[in-house]
Amino acid sequence: MKSIDAVIEEYRKRMFIIAKENGIDSHRTLIASQNLDLLLNIKMSEDQKNVLDKKY
Repeated sequence: MKSIDAVIEEYRKRMFIIAKENGIDSHRTLIASQNLDLLLNIKMSEDQKNVLDKKY
């Protein structure tokens, strides 16, 4: 299973390719950006949970 960091990097690269092919303001680029945002939010939540787990 891929780490969340590897998946984020893969989506980031994919988003740049989509933006280059379709334009920065295209609907496809927006969707790719939103998907990347979701992954980043998951990563931040996991990181925050890990910090809290270490405190207690």
